[in-house]
Amino acid sequence: KLLQFGSKQWYQRRVRVSNYTPKKSGGKRRSLDRRAQRRVVPDTKIKRALGFGALAASVGWGTISEIAKRSISDPINEKNKSALLSDENVERIVGKLCEMRGAALKIGQMVSIQDEGLISPEFAKIMARVRENADFMPDHQFEAQMKSNLGADWRSKFADFEMIPFAAASLGQVHYATLHDGTKVVVKVQYPGVANSINSDIDNLTAVLSVVNLVPKGAHIDQALVVAKKELAYETDYIREAESQEKMRSLLEGDPDFEVPRVFRELSTQHVLTQEFVEGDPIDSFDDAPIELRNAIGLKMLKLCLRELFEFQYMQTDPNWSNFFYDTQSKKIKLLDFGATLDLSEEFSNNYLQVIRSCATDDRQAIIDASISMGFLSGYESELMLDAHCEAIKVVGEPFAYDEPYDFVEKAAYKRVAKLLEVFAKHRITAPPEESYALNRKLSGAFLLCNKLNAVIPCKPLFDRVYDHKMNRVSV
Repeated sequence: KLLQFGSKQWYQRRVRVSNYTPKKSGGKRRSLDRRAQRRVVPDTKIKRALGFGALAASVGWGTISEIAKRSISDPINEKNKSALLSDENVERIVGKLCEMRGAALKIGQMVSIQDEGLISPEFAKIMARVRENADFMPDHQFEAQMKSNLGADWRSKFADFEMIPFAAASLGQVHYATLHDGTKVVVKVQYPGVANSINSDIDNLTAVLSVVNLVPKGAHIDQALVVAKKELAYETDYIREAESQEKMRSLLEGDPDFEVPRVFRELSTQHVLTQEFVEGDPIDSFDDAPIELRNAIGLKMLKLCLRELFEFQYMQTDPNWSNFFYDTQSKKIKLLDFGATLDLSEEFSNNYLQVIRSCATDDRQAIIDASISMGFLSGYESELMLDAHCEAIKVVGEPFAYDEPYDFVEKAAYKRVAKLLEVFAKHRITAPPEESYALNRKLSGAFLLCNKLNAVIPCKPLFDRVYDHKMNRVSV
């Protein structure tokens, strides 16, 4: 299909990738990171609190040892380096978070999908490591979870079940299995104790990170923690997740670009979720793909964001790239995790649509008025704060304001937000609305993916189509 942009002609070429496989592909079957270990999950609040206390103590002792070592070895060259964040201490923090799992590890994984300019390099290093792997349950804990959720005869409900998980995440681990009719499925099993320890985990992690000065800058941390606790409570409710997955499956039915796996309700409970197995590889593993394929993946992800925001008013809000698989055969993105979902009000969706639209016309007052209506601003901010807020909003709207394809690497406008955080920290009067935390996470995840893929995408026609659909109810 030929698209005309100014004096240039840009072609959406049919992507021929039937023989392409990502270098990092695990093929049809995936397996755990080799660093993952079988370790008992601390399953009570007391055990988990002791674990965080031990982490703080070990980091403190490691810092003292590092200072002593540096004072002897090379006091001049090492004096400006952080002894607190030595390689040994980073390993201690990563190791403990992977052992503890639960809310602490989940927050680490969520933060790791942020631009490096928004968090300290040391914090980014730690959180990137904990995103890569987690430990998994020993057999006795796993058996107890399965029996309490699917019954003592749980094995009889499967023709085959692989006891070694192929993935171990922050809140649970995932196993391959086969049903008696031959259907291939994956079974997500939640770690014991994590659902009941969300609040204490987050408080303990915040205390540890505050001590080592790693709390992200420029945030209303108290409000952010309230939202995090609420979202994580949702994520540990697999019944809610099953309902959310079925809802999104219905909403995306007929869309040629996406697929949502079927849930098996009879094999799903509060802490166990069974769904059909789907082919594909994580979307971030396609960073070495042909440019046409990288652009196609980036465009599909932006399309999904816009449909969720303005058409469905229902969003999957965890941008972890492992939650999205791309299948080169079907050319579909497979959506895999619906623990974090958010309903948006009609008013919020409409106001945000107008905010993005106002960016294209550079209408500062329209941005401010809509932002007040949504609760981003109180109406009593200083001009400095208003300027910073409008600049941040324009960063979100910029890809949708250009007539020509937007180069997410060359432009990278969203990186300017990092320079505004100090203004937000000093001059913001009110915390952002609750929806904004998930919304910003979703959009930044999509933009950062496009950056990672070196995508050059015609975003404005996509937004205009969604805008017309919202205003006139035409087909997307």
